[in-house]
Amino acid sequence: MDPEQQVLPLGHGDGDAIRVVTASKIWIDHNTLYECQDGLLDVTRGSTDVTISNNWFREQDKVILLGHDDGYLRDKNMKVTVVYNHFGPNCNQRMPRIRHAPAPAHAANNLYQGWMQYAIG
Repeated sequence: MDPEQQVLPLGHGDGDAIRVVTASKIWIDHNTLYECQDGLLDVTRGSTDVTISNNWFREQDKVILLGHDDGYLRDKNMKVTVVYNHFGPNCNQRMPRIRHAPAPAHAANNLYQGWMQYAIG
């Protein structure tokens, strides 16, 4: 739904395991996610008040993306907490990748079992 409560067409799926779009007050908890076509988890297009906790992310290039793209201004108000997650083995990047700084994003008490390119960006 868009801010005016109209259905927002998103097109076909893009290969993410979980895709949060224009949503708020979301809790993503106790999942095991791995080996997806694109990324494991995207939070985009003005989504906010999202908690990502107690998940196991493994065997993936792009893990978590917070923000649609660098020019999407509604993502500047995004609030996301990434806590008590296990990353790895074989995660390359985006644990998470935050598009708009200084958007409030908190990462705490996560286990990073190695990474290849970078962990938090």
